[in-house]
Formats: sequence, C-alpha cells, structure tokens
Amino acid sequence: MPRAARIFTLLFALAFLCHPAESAAQSPADAKRNGERAFALGHWQDAQTLLAQYQESKPGDFGVLTKLGISLYQLRRGEEARRFLEYVASKAPDSKEAELFYYLARTRHSLGEWEKAIAGYKSFLRICGERHPLRANAIDNIRRCVAGMQSLQNEQIALVESLGDRINSAGDEFAPIPSLNHSDRLYYAAARPGSTGGARNDEGYEDAQRGHWCSDMFAAQLSNSGWELQGGLGGLLNTSRFEVPLGFNGDGQILYFFRGFTLYSGEVFADTAARKDEYSINSPAFKSPVQVEEGDCNPFFFNDQTIIFASRRAGGYGGLDLWWTVWADSIWTSPANLGPEVNSAYDENMPFLALDGITLFFSSNRTESMGGLDVFKTVFDAKKRMWQSPANIGLPINSPDDDAYYRLASDGRSAFFASDRLGCMGQRDLYIAYFKEVQPEQRGQPQAALFAQADPNAGKEQEIGESVVPTLAYSSDKDVLSTENQKTVDQIAELARKFPQTSVLVTIHTDASGQPKFDLYNGIKRAEIVGKALLERGIPGAKILMRSVGPNYPIAREVLDATPNPAAPGLNRRIDVRLTTIDPLPLKFRVEQTFVSEIMAAPGAQRLDEATAGLSYKVEAAATRQILTNDALAMFGDLMIETQPGTGTYRYTAGFYKQHSEAAQLRKELQSQGFTEAIVISYINGIRISKAEAVALMKKYPDLAGYVRG
Repeated sequence: MPRAARIFTLLFALAFLCHPAESAAQSPADAKRNGERAFALGHWQDAQTLLAQYQESKPGDFGVLTKLGISLYQLRRGEEARRFLEYVASKAPDSKEAELFYYLARTRHSLGEWEKAIAGYKSFLRICGERHPLRANAIDNIRRCVAGMQSLQNEQIALVESLGDRINSAGDEFAPIPSLNHSDRLYYAAARPGSTGGARNDEGYEDAQRGHWCSDMFAAQLSNSGWELQGGLGGLLNTSRFEVPLGFNGDGQILYFFRGFTLYSGEVFADTAARKDEYSINSPAFKSPVQVEEGDCNPFFFNDQTIIFASRRAGGYGGLDLWWTVWADSIWTSPANLGPEVNSAYDENMPFLALDGITLFFSSNRTESMGGLDVFKTVFDAKKRMWQSPANIGLPINSPDDDAYYRLASDGRSAFFASDRLGCMGQRDLYIAYFKEVQPEQRGQPQAALFAQADPNAGKEQEIGESVVPTLAYSSDKDVLSTENQKTVDQIAELARKFPQTSVLVTIHTDASGQPKFDLYNGIKRAEIVGKALLERGIPGAKILMRSVGPNYPIAREVLDATPNPAAPGLNRRIDVRLTTIDPLPLKFRVEQTFVSEIMAAPGAQRLDEATAGLSYKVEAAATRQILTNDALAMFGDLMIETQPGTGTYRYTAGFYKQHSEAAQLRKELQSQGFTEAIVISYINGIRISKAEAVALMKKYPDLAGYVRG
C-alpha cells in the first residue's frame, strides 16, 4: 500500500474510533451508497461515519474524500476537514469539483488562515461558473477575509467560553435570554434529539429520514460547578412546533416567545410567569405590527414601549433590515426603518438595545464582518439625531463563523451569544463573555429609547425646502438618458440620498404605437434604464420602484377635430421620476409637467396623480420574467407593469381603486378570465404595502380592514 494511502487509512481509523457508527459495519458498497444519501440529506454525522467506513475499506476515492472533508467541516471539526480537503486538492489540482475548493477555502477561513482562504476562494471562482449559487458568497467572503486580517482584540473582554456540555449538544442551541430578575438563570432555544414532537419535515409531519428537530425552550441555572440544564419549559409551552424565547416585559413577569411550523412563519405569544415558572394553559397572542407570518423576525422588547425587529418588508435597504415601533396613544405606531446608518444591503438581525436606550447591538453579514454574521455596535447621537457608523465588536466574541443573538446580562458583567465556530458541539452552541469591567451602557436604571422619541425641534416652525424637477422627454431608448435627462436623474439621486426614508418612483409613459402589451413592455425596459442609473448613483435597489403605464395617461389628445394629432406622440412619451414615501415628504417636491396648449391638453397626468395619492388598490394579474402574451388582460383598464432592480420579475396589474371592495370584484373578473393567481395589492402613495404594514396603518386608512381580512 502506498505511503499516502497508509497515512489516510490510519487517519480514517482514528476518526472512526472517535465517532463510531450507530449501526453495525456495512459492506463497502452499502456504506458508500448510504453515506452519499446521508450527505445529500445533510445528515453530516451519518455521512462522515459511513463514508469513513468505505474509505477504510477502499481508500483513495477523491469524491468520497471530498464529501468526508465537507462533512467534517459541517461537524465543526476544522483541522480534520482541512487535512482531507487539502489532500484531494494537492493530488488533483486540476479538479473541476468547485465545492472542493469552496469548502477548502471556507475551512481555512474558519480557522483564521485569511490569506490561504482568499487563495482558495479565487481557485473556486476560476472554475465555478457565473451561475454557481456560491459564487456571490465567495466574492463577499474574500472581502470578509480582508476584514478578518484587520480585526482587533476587544480589550474589554476578559474571557469567552462555551456554556459546556450540560447546556450544549450535537443539536442547535440559540437565542439565549438572561433572566431580568435572576442573575443565575438563563432561557434559550434548542433543536436537538428528544425535542417535543420528534423529527418533522417542512410540512409538519413526522419524518425520520428528512425531518428535523423543532426547537423547544429550556431554562438553565448557574451552580458552583457551572451552568446546568434545569429543564424544558413544559408541555404547555413546548409543542411539536418551533418555540423560541424572545424576551421579557419590563418587570420580567411576562415571557414573549415565538411559535411556528418554521422559524420564518408563526406568531408571537405573551405568557405570564408565576412562581416556579408555571404558565397558563393557553398563551395569548401578542398583537403588534410585528407580523412573523409576513417575514418579520427576532423582535426585541424594550421597556414595554419599544420593539426593534428584523424584516424584509418593502422600504428597506436590502436583505433583512432593523425596524422599530413604539406604543403611543394606546396603539403601536407604524414601523419605521432604522435608516442607512444602521442598515445595509446585507442582513441586519437579532437586535439588542442596552439599558441606556442609545447603545444598539445587532448581528450582520455585511462585508465588514470577518466571517458570516458578526456582532456590531452603534450608538445614537442625540444632538445629530442619527446613529453612529456601526463598529464590529471584534475578537473574541466574533469569529470567522456566525456569531449572533448577543445579549448583555442585566448587571453588565457578562454577555451571552450563540455561535457555530469551529470546535462547537453542534450546529450552534451557547457562549458567555466575561467583561473586565461593568459595561457602561448597562449601568443604572432603564432609560427611554432615545432614538424613538420625537425630535425636540419637530414642533418648531422651520423653513421647508422645495424641489421642482421636470418630466424627462425621450423619443427612443437611446435618449432615455440624454445629457439633460441625466441632470435630472442626478438631482433626484442627490435628494434621495439626503432623505433616505424616501423611495424613487419611476413612471414611463408611451404613446399608443401598437398593441398595449408591447407598449407596456417597451416602457418597463426603458424604466430599467433609469433604475440602473439610480443604482449607479448610490440609491439602494429596494428604494427604486419602476412602473410602465403605457399610453393610458396621456397629456395630449391623440386626435383633434377627427384627425390624428401629430404633436401627441412626442408629448405623451415622457418619464416621471419623483420621490415618494408612506409618511409625509420631508420637503415640498413637485414634478413639472411638459407644457401642452389648452386646445390639445388631456387630463392623464392629473388622473394618475389622483389615483396614486394616498391609499389605492390594484389587482396583480400575473408575475412573469418575460412579456405577458395573454391578450385577455387588454380588456381591463389602468394596466401597468411594475418591477424593482435586481428582481427580474414583472408584475402586471390592472385597475385603480380607492375601495378594497371594488378591487376585490375586479380580482374575481380576472380570475374568470384565466388569471387564477390574481391578488389585490394595496398602495400608499405608489408604494406597495404588506398586510403587516396595513395593520399598522388601519387607524389612518380604515378601508385597509377589508384588505387585511381578505
């Protein structure tokens, strides 16, 4: 047997002894077949055990070695994973197996070998192809490696350690919540063997092969020997679904928790804890604008008056953003985005606001992180009324892997968090950070969330600026971005950056040059030209709304005195670019329409403005990635195509109504014409709003009640 084969036979034997198979040894063929099946299902321990059996019997299969290395990486056994993957890469440097080089780079990345990881990611990028699903992640990870090379040790941290094997397991432990009233008590979520309900698939049925363990809620107690599992929170709270503790009310007597069939859809509940942690039989749902079934997640409850949560709702800056709502006048206010100082084009999640009401911690996978999710810190500047630029809190809390759910203890002497860094026992483990000194943001009594309070200058009379922009003229695609038009786009982009709470609404008008379906589609392609220009000027794609209305809203009559009006096509071909927002605009903004003589003027622009202003409804007939060729849609009025940069989806809508009941009737008519997926969409000032947003706006727009129920 060659020396290299002997070395790896010994290596596999050692790995096998450390992690024995749960069942008797299988034949090599069965071990390989079942090991690869376990690998495909993501059952990493079974895959590693079975493929190691095969390798011991039939060493040298590069495909098996690669899967073994990936399985060991997923099991957080970094040094072993690196040895296997480096062996294959050294013996097959011309391999076209993209995952080999990606996971070799990812393993080196997790080990903090920044320069080697960058080289590995570049090797992956050379062979992966433009459409590989991991390509964008690899490019971002190169930037994260650069951030890792510049990462600093947080000198305030005295020690970071795992909570140990009495708390952590081979499963997934996350969402640690320190008790407000007991410094020696901790609540957390764990999805692991033995969880209530057994292993279930995404449909909620028991499935031993493809199922996963749903998380239960547990309590832990600190004793002289360390943290001890006190037990689950009982059958009244833990069910066959996912349960995750979220936090407590101000006096620590009400537990807020999540329950759902997945971690991305469910409800928030509130339950009163009595003595000995006994809870009521039926936990009441917690009513707020935080709508988990619509994609909101990980709410943080502060002082019974403020909720900060993560969401992908419209109006964000990309990925998950942090939003907030406050309790005022016996109602939760409409959620507001924390703004571009905090949010980025990546994910911002798991917020925690310290007792001082101005120091915010959250996790983000932006490229300033050193791996996946890192914990960042920002402080609200009361004088400037804005958040400081978030700073990575550094080592040893952050690592080259995911670090999240950061929570300071009430006394400010320690913090808890979850991480899947190398060396942990399972998917994620719980860790504690001890500080050399009490953290200043956690001293004293809880303060109000200063960022959520009204600006003290808000009621004072102040001069509101006015901006007037012209409509853009075009004759063909080539002059959509003419020199003059670019000046207006520059002006709009500057305003949008100055007022980041606004969105840019781009509306393309065409003349009636052919069939409506072609006019609409040509219009949306022109809108995309303007959208791309706005992106290049620093406007986030989530803040750019594009629509083509075809020839439906002319400003010049097509026919005068029974003859075609030759001036009409040039006047009606125009582009309207404006700022819009759900709340009142922070400045006077006006689009100046092209002058049309009274003799030939048509009221199209005014009619569209009136229809768009405030609350309106349309019916989305279809969502496509190419032109919709179904001519049946042409029989309906107020046709539009809507899209946003980067989505690749064109949403065809019809109708324009101020009452939900009228839109609901049009929906039925569209369904009868074959548009079976037709749905009613609500808008505020041209911005689509979700049902979660509609709930918060019902007080101002009572007609939204029908939309929410529908």
